[in-house]
Amino acid sequence: MAIQFKFEEKRFVVTGATSGIGKKVTLDLVEHGAQVLAIGRRKERLDALKDNFPGNIFTAVIDVNDFSTLKIELEKFGEKGKIDGSVHAAGINKFTPLRAFNWKDAENIIKTSLYAGIELIRILSSQKLSAIKSSHVIIASVAGIKGEVGFTAYSAAKSAVIGAARSMAVELAIKDIRVNTITPGWLPTEMTDAIEARYPGKLETIKLLHPLGIGSVEDISNLLMFLLSDESKWITGSNIVIDGGYSIR
Repeated sequence: MAIQFKFEEKRFVVTGATSGIGKKVTLDLVEHGAQVLAIGRRKERLDALKDNFPGNIFTAVIDVNDFSTLKIELEKFGEKGKIDGSVHAAGINKFTPLRAFNWKDAENIIKTSLYAGIELIRILSSQKLSAIKSSHVIIASVAGIKGEVGFTAYSAAKSAVIGAARSMAVELAIKDIRVNTITPGWLPTEMTDAIEARYPGKLETIKLLHPLGIGSVEDISNLLMFLLSDESKWITGSNIVIDGGYSIR
């Protein structure tokens, strides 16, 4: 029997909601009945997202690394009801080969993926904001488990995300709060489009490395629906790889 996700009266937070995985999971959650606080830096895109579901999408135009503002917006959303979980999809990537390594870029990459993900869950797991049996997911990357030339900072950030989530999962289990990560392979997103534009032909090479071909944001969102739902109530501290077989080659 197919799983029917029901998120009526559920409330979630999604970072990086203006594009890619974040945008898709926001729309899917709302279509299944949830209310979502969509967080991003591009106001016009957030406004367009909200126009589709004005009663169910709330927006906050902030940088996730601005922790004080992040806390204010999360608490504001929490005033309307406790929060059932989150997806930390915000992330940045830059080519960081050792011969031209830039520590400022590396710091921004790590802060956005790792520190902001920890802070998001730290705030949302408080008794004041957390609903019973809430579920949180941080988006990692196959780069965190399989070496990628020139992506030292990004790989380090995503590896750290997986370890941090496991530790938080153990600590928060006593509150019946779940924390997981998912590790996508190569997906057609704005981030990967930029890499393809800089290195023409790279996409064709990458396709050959994925036994099941290139995936889509729909594939990732389907998994996120499961992890955010009560159907996955016995899963925590897990890193689920969804990469078309790339990492097993």
